[in-house]
Amino acid sequence: MNGENRRSEFGKGLVICLVKFAEHFMTWPRTSQEYTDINLPLSRAVEIHFSAASDHLYEIEVPEDWRHTEIAEKVTKLQSRALVIGHSFTNKQWTEQNVEDLHSLCREIAMLIDKQLGLEPDIGEW
Repeated sequence: MNGENRRSEFGKGLVICLVKFAEHFMTWPRTSQEYTDINLPLSRAVEIHFSAASDHLYEIEVPEDWRHTEIAEKVTKLQSRALVIGHSFTNKQWTEQNVEDLHSLCREIAMLIDKQLGLEPDIGEW
């Protein structure tokens, strides 16, 4: 099968990849509690979370016209940080703050995309 006909396993694009990555944050409170209940260290729970979530960032793309923008910079930062946590097997101690930081970065990217599209985004209260 040639590469053009290959379907992506975890998603490809910009918005699709961001949405699929962000969907994992909805499950974090429940899964972090489940990991706590079985005495799994928080750092390991964060790694497991990002092992699944960061898979959606392997084929994230930024449009050519946006390559040298704040969006591209933040997408690169999100991708590299999430993949390090989820797939690098470091001895670093990951925390709840790491989860929040990457969730916030994902939201920042979404806001920047809306602004780039000429919209006036508002994250909302809920």
